[in-house]
Parts: sequence; C-alpha cells; structure tokens
Amino acid sequence: MIHESTVQVLGDFPSFPQSVIREEASQARTSIAEALHAGPIHRAFIQTLPASWRYDPTVEIFSRALWLKEGWYPLSPHFHFDWGRDADAPPVETLMVCVGDVSLTEFILGPIDHPEPQLPSGLRPPQGHMHRWDDQVEAGLRSGALRSWHIASEKLMLFDNRALHRARPAAKSGWRALLRAIRGLAAGEDGGYGNPGAFTASRNGFIPETDDEKSRYAPYLA
Repeated sequence: MIHESTVQVLGDFPSFPQSVIREEASQARTSIAEALHAGPIHRAFIQTLPASWRYDPTVEIFSRALWLKEGWYPLSPHFHFDWGRDADAPPVETLMVCVGDVSLTEFILGPIDHPEPQLPSGLRPPQGHMHRWDDQVEAGLRSGALRSWHIASEKLMLFDNRALHRARPAAKSGWRALLRAIRGLAAGEDGGYGNPGAFTASRNGFIPETDDEKSRYAPYLA
C-alpha cells in the first residue's frame, strides 16, 4: 500500500521561556481535564485545540518535557510510523506542538510503499511492530521522489499514523516540550510503546551497533 504523509500546519502557538518549559509536567495518556493541571504550556495547548477535539472525551494528551544536550536524541533516530496500525485500520490522528527549538522532528513528504511485514508461517507482526525505513527513505531522497521537512517550533500541526518521521538530534543544549493530543487510539491500546506511559520516559531507545550509530551516540558519553 502506498502511504503519503498528510502533515498540515494549522497555526501558530505561543512561545515560552526555558524557565517555564523546565517546570512543565510530562503527561502519559491523560485526559484533557487531567492535563490542564500540568502547567501553563499544557493549558495553552488545550485552549488551542479545535472545539471538536477539546470536548471529545476520547482525546488523550501525551507529552514529554526534556532537557537535551547538543547532539542528544529525544527518541530513536530511525524513521517510523506511529502506533503500528494495520493499513486498513482507522487512522490515529495527532495534533502536536514542539515548544523550544532544541530538537525538531523530521517528516518525510511524498509517496512511500508501505508493505505488510512478512513473517514465517504466515504470522502477523505484533501490534506496534516498527520497520526500519531508513534505506528506503535515503533512496527516495536521492531520486527526488521524497523530500525531507523539519517542523518549526511553536506551530500547531496535524498528522496521522501514515506520516513517516524521526527524531533529530539537539542542535544545542536546552529544554523542549513536545505536546500531543491523540484521537483514535482505543482505550488500553499501548500503540507499540510497551505501556501507556512509555512515551513520556526520558530514554535514548536504541543500542548503537554500526560505526555511524556509535559516532552519533558519542555525545551521550561526553
């Protein structure tokens, strides 16, 4: 199946100083009512949501406030699709904003073949299976079939689980808060993260194996 990212920038979001970002409380799949108590950035984010989201009781808030050193990654540096949904499953929509310009997510725009993973004996992959798309993306970028787009900070964005993206290393040391409102994820569905709270964990998420990965991991050891 051919997927094409549907990333849209919906508008501007207020900026906040580093002193405010560092005090914000990360949220692990909480309700909108609960997330209102997480701090001024969450309150501004919820106020910015369209009414159809703000008053939808199924919408959940995921967020992570992190301090990153220059060169650190907030997540694994590999391209991935969120939530590990089957191609014919209803989409999971995300409204997202990144506060602070320390590390800005990279999206891939353009059509990409999204085959069903093949496992022995006809078995299907577990929910949340992530295929490493790096080689296919690099080939598409070289041919011009795909293009890379880095998000801007303080912009409200809409995308779904068919949007291919990856974390980028911090360009400088500092705080950033990534806030998401999620719609379409069933109650109790962990989305492949292992548990509902894993998105908010401060973790690197990969073990360096190749020489390139080891060089990218070096800032963590400094």
